[in-house]
Amino acid sequence: MSITLVWTIILVIAVIVEAITIDLVSIWFGIGAIAALICHFFGVGEVLQIVIFAIVSIVCIVASRPLAKKYLRGNTVKTNLDRMIGKHCLVTERITADQKGEVKVMGNLWSATSLNNETIQIGDYAEVISIEGSHVVVKKINKGDDTSC
Repeated sequence: MSITLVWTIILVIAVIVEAITIDLVSIWFGIGAIAALICHFFGVGEVLQIVIFAIVSIVCIVASRPLAKKYLRGNTVKTNLDRMIGKHCLVTERITADQKGEVKVMGNLWSATSLNNETIQIGDYAEVISIEGSHVVVKKINKGDDTSC
């Protein structure tokens, strides 16, 4: 099997997978295969073609995937719950690594776990880091930072 056929097969497979998934998972390898094909036509050796394929693919992934994911993510619908993230809350039931506790945030009681599995006592203040299902993840803060719950 010639190396031209190998690069062409890789290119075709990458394009087909990309067309099926439309999630930017394989197009980078297609670009790497194109670079390797160009090198082949200029008489570059097979080992160097493989190296160029790998380097071009990795550079494309590192350089453009995060940017592409940001713009191709689609419409993210925010809910009213998103406004709780970053708010400070009062711990009303002790939170431990093994057991969920409870916090009062924005006037409502929520089940809560701590961010780093630390124990947070009743009466301590915490900050809402995220919402996971039906409970919030909180991080302990100093009592003097903010008492608006």
